[in-house]
Amino acid sequence: MPNSDNDIQELYQSWLSNPTPALCVRLAGKLRRSGRISEALDVAGTGLKDWPDNISVNVVFGRSALDQNKSEEAMKVFEKVISLDPLNLIAIKSLGELHFKQGNWNRSIELFEEYLFEYPGDPEIEEMLSAAREKKTESQREARLTGQNVTYPDTGRMASILAAQKSNGNQETDTGAQQENSQETRASQRDSGRAPRSLFELFSSEECSELGLTAFDK
Repeated sequence: MPNSDNDIQELYQSWLSNPTPALCVRLAGKLRRSGRISEALDVAGTGLKDWPDNISVNVVFGRSALDQNKSEEAMKVFEKVISLDPLNLIAIKSLGELHFKQGNWNRSIELFEEYLFEYPGDPEIEEMLSAAREKKTESQREARLTGQNVTYPDTGRMASILAAQKSNGNQETDTGAQQENSQETRASQRDSGRAPRSLFELFSSEECSELGLTAFDK
């Protein structure tokens, strides 16, 4: 440990006298491995301001941010790394794990598959990929059962299926409306030719007056 502290002290002196991206990465990395995470993040953050597009500086900042559970900062910088270096495995893996923790199953699956394509045989990521696929299937099933919006594949075949379903739904609605109108018409026809509610209705008003008839419910 004393040797590690001496190395860090020497790197600090070099960093303060002549800061470079390489020194930033080495010092921040040493600090991380020594458990001095806050210092590592400070050094990496300073380097990020001076060399914002340096991939190694971004990566060491992202890893230091992860060590301090600063997920949003880590995600932002790793997304930047991928935009600069699409095949950076550290950024791909770290992003996949972050999206997995946040329940973003589609994105985590995409990143895990990409990582395993470039670096097959990682049992931890293979297990997380399998879990993400299961979680995605469960969430889609729950969405269908609860009537929530379901995301469908953006393909020509799916588009034609959804269009056909919509057309059938409109036809069923029109048919239902026609049936309802027909039922109302038949009901009104029955009402117009229905039998009198009582014998009193068989007499005209003049006959009722002449005979002295009064309806029982009046």
